[in-house]
Amino acid sequence: MKTNSIEQILQELKIVPVDYAAAKKQAKVLDDLLGYECDPIEDVLFEANHETLFSSPRQFWYGLDLQTLQTPYSEIVEMVQHLKPQPEELWLDLGAGYGRMGIVLASLCSQIKFVGYEYVQKRVDEGNRIFKKWNFFFARMKQADLAAPDFELEPADLYFLYDFGSKDDVYKIIKKLQDLALKKPIRVVARGRGVRNWILMDFPWLYDINPPEHFANWTVFRS
Repeated sequence: MKTNSIEQILQELKIVPVDYAAAKKQAKVLDDLLGYECDPIEDVLFEANHETLFSSPRQFWYGLDLQTLQTPYSEIVEMVQHLKPQPEELWLDLGAGYGRMGIVLASLCSQIKFVGYEYVQKRVDEGNRIFKKWNFFFARMKQADLAAPDFELEPADLYFLYDFGSKDDVYKIIKKLQDLALKKPIRVVARGRGVRNWILMDFPWLYDINPPEHFANWTVFRS
């Protein structure tokens, strides 16, 4: 049986896709190299939840195409290259899926600490399985309901925020970020049309002092 290596992962991460379609194809290649088994997990999740997909006020993206559900690895590489994380920094992914940001950070910046918060336990377990398989000791996934009143958001050097759920749930976590920003400035990378527009419409505290940096699919905000 062929054994993939970290060198293969690094070589693939160096490739810059020409467009979003190519980025998603590359992400599938990397998922396979890493040994993710996401497709059967998503099939089980969809089968267990499809009857309530349209009746629930909350959104966990059951049934969504896997490469649309997650940020392409190439975009995360672009973020890391732009933000230049320093050793010992803590990056939090709020709605982490299977933990791709942890993979990129562990591969390119091995001393960066990563925590990916995800509501769906099966995704958390699979992400942690892959981290363990590749000895990514500074990366871990944690199950959490980000919108729960008792969820406490810890201080970090960077928060990554995708459209992880319903607008109501996303607003709840942004308000928790605002509470942290009252104590010290924070950095937020927002990906997705929804969350970027919502911040620009309703949360000026994230950009009224420092102008946001806009990229094709993500924006850096600093309070």
